[in-house]
Amino acid sequence: MEPKPKESPKAPPPKVSPEQKEPRPTERRRLKDGGRARIFSWIYAAIFGILIVNIFMMWRGADSNEVSYSTLLQQIEDGYVESLMIVNDKRIDGVYSDQAVEEGRVSVKSGRSGPLGGSSSEGRFRSTKTASHDLVAVLNAYNAAHPEHRVEFKVAHQESWFGGAMGWILGLCLLVALWVFLLRRMNPGSQVLNIGKNKAVLFDSLQGKVVTFDDVAGLVEAKEEVAEVVEFLQNPKKFTKLGGVLPKGVLLVGPPGTGKTLMGKAVAGEAGVPFFSLSGSDFVEMFVGVGAARVRDLFKQAKEKAPCIIFVDEVDAIGRSRGRNMMMGGNDERENTLNQLLVEMDGFNTDKGVIIMAATNRPDVLDSALLRPGRFDRQIMIDRPDRMERAEIFKVHTRVLVLHTDVNHEVLASQTPGFAGAEIANVCNEAALLAARQDKEAIAMVDFEKAIDRTIGGLEKKNKLIKPEEKRIVAYHEAGHAIAGWYLKHTDPVIKVSIVPRGLAALGYAQSLPDERYITTREAFLDQMTMMIGGRVAEEIVFGQLSTGAQNDLERITKTAYAMVIDFGMSDKVGHVSFNVMYGRKDMPVFDKPYSQRLAETIDEEVRVLIDEVRRRAFALLEAKREKLEELAQLLLDQEVLGPADLVHVLGERPYGEYVTVNGPPRVAAAENAHSASESPATVDGPIASEDPVAENGQAAAEEPAGGDGPVASEAAVTDGNGREAEASDLAAR
Repeated sequence: MEPKPKESPKAPPPKVSPEQKEPRPTERRRLKDGGRARIFSWIYAAIFGILIVNIFMMWRGADSNEVSYSTLLQQIEDGYVESLMIVNDKRIDGVYSDQAVEEGRVSVKSGRSGPLGGSSSEGRFRSTKTASHDLVAVLNAYNAAHPEHRVEFKVAHQESWFGGAMGWILGLCLLVALWVFLLRRMNPGSQVLNIGKNKAVLFDSLQGKVVTFDDVAGLVEAKEEVAEVVEFLQNPKKFTKLGGVLPKGVLLVGPPGTGKTLMGKAVAGEAGVPFFSLSGSDFVEMFVGVGAARVRDLFKQAKEKAPCIIFVDEVDAIGRSRGRNMMMGGNDERENTLNQLLVEMDGFNTDKGVIIMAATNRPDVLDSALLRPGRFDRQIMIDRPDRMERAEIFKVHTRVLVLHTDVNHEVLASQTPGFAGAEIANVCNEAALLAARQDKEAIAMVDFEKAIDRTIGGLEKKNKLIKPEEKRIVAYHEAGHAIAGWYLKHTDPVIKVSIVPRGLAALGYAQSLPDERYITTREAFLDQMTMMIGGRVAEEIVFGQLSTGAQNDLERITKTAYAMVIDFGMSDKVGHVSFNVMYGRKDMPVFDKPYSQRLAETIDEEVRVLIDEVRRRAFALLEAKREKLEELAQLLLDQEVLGPADLVHVLGERPYGEYVTVNGPPRVAAAENAHSASESPATVDGPIASEDPVAENGQAAAEEPAGGDGPVASEAAVTDGNGREAEASDLAAR
């Protein structure tokens, strides 16, 4: 039995040289750019060669002697010319006779070297013929008279091939450029090759100004949340060694102007990675499949620059819940784009190192698949800043401003409840412009106060013509608001009353500084409604008639009363129920009521009872303070604008809570501190501290209007136990 031959060992697989490997995307791009560079090099070389040839020919043509035409005619008569060539009936190239040159009868230049060497011929000359003279006739006459010294001449017609070619090339280029321009203008969809490219703008953290967390004032909790994302990008091993993975997405939720985009830039600046920024509407296109193609192209670029951050602003433009408003048999391009985004964020072919940051103020409309963990792992709330955060924001925006020594950031923060970062920046800019308009050297506190009033109430119109009787109605209306808000316990303290028109049609306002609270009681609602209706009641008491000036007040009172009954369960007859109609719909009309017609009638009766109750309370209060009402209204007619010092002087110390300081310590209840009111200028120098120590919620300073025919800047915010605004009347107009 023969032994089996041993099997030869298998040869190892051939090694693949680096040149045979598939080039990386960056190498492919480098090769592609190199090919383009070689093509342009050949084009430049051809243009350079054409220019050299043309210069050489011009040099050869310019090496002859230049003589005037009159001298040439005389030399022909003297017999010094041997031959001529008339080119295009304009240029004359000729040769002198050897005898004339040797005897020196004509002046000729010595031979000179051409551009390629060699010397030019002696005895040649050049001249320019006038258009009206007949040189051929002169030559024929001379040859007939002197047959022994004939002048040989030729007539030629030549064209410049270089000029003709350049004319054709330039004309053709202009036609092609015009055609391309018109084609792109008439049909944007013709850009087939670029239509699927994303429109993201790349902000490299190493270029330009770097935004860090120091540039984001306030938002302490939000910065702590995103700081971990920065640490992931800087030191991923710290988390991966314990089994943690990089978060896929971070969703920033908050009202407009609160700093969502600024927070995203700060994350990119702190992490030191590329930052892609684009809007959700950049994915939307009228052509099918374009949005999904742009999503793929965006993630392809992001993976090449990983680790990086993609920031999508207003993500609700493509992230809305699928299936809504879908036509039967139709194709929703937005849903296709959303599907591709879901796959790229968390699908089979996902890559690490790309973090998605998105911002929206409508998280309720986003698709549930987009919000699940694995895509947007974290949802960070960026809310309106509280008083301490507003003070920090004022410090950031006033760093480059020239401030007066009386500017107090704490006071400015207390005067701007509910302001977002963008609104505070606008206030600082308005104050700077107002100070510059008056040629001031520095921005004072009064400039900031004027800017705040302008932001809340609109532009002041001192030149608006108002009849005297209408002005009296406005004065008593605003005095009624001020007195009702002064003597009630749960109302916000009034700090300014004005009958100077502001905004589009507001004839006056009573500005109060509300506490920032999350919880509002039934008694607080009733006191606020009593203050709202105080203007209408003052008109009835003084004039015995009604006007349209209280239209906005009545609208706010009605919304507040309905919210108390059907949203907050503050009615005994309706019961402890909440239909969430006034808050859930806000300005939208209610077509379907989640209760019966019988209960609707009961709700209407309860609302009428509440409004009648606050009206009786306002009547009783203003009747008891009739003298104060008259005195305050007359002072308004005289001064038009009253501040804290004027209000304390007329109405006395506010009986409840602490009042604003007037160049001194906070004013407390009259029973505790009965010192007389100061006659100092009406400047608000300190915050308000309510009796009820509740948390801050971000209500804006309220202004009670007396102009019922136009918009007013006002807010009567109603909040439930979770701190949500249930009713707000911003810029309400008939």
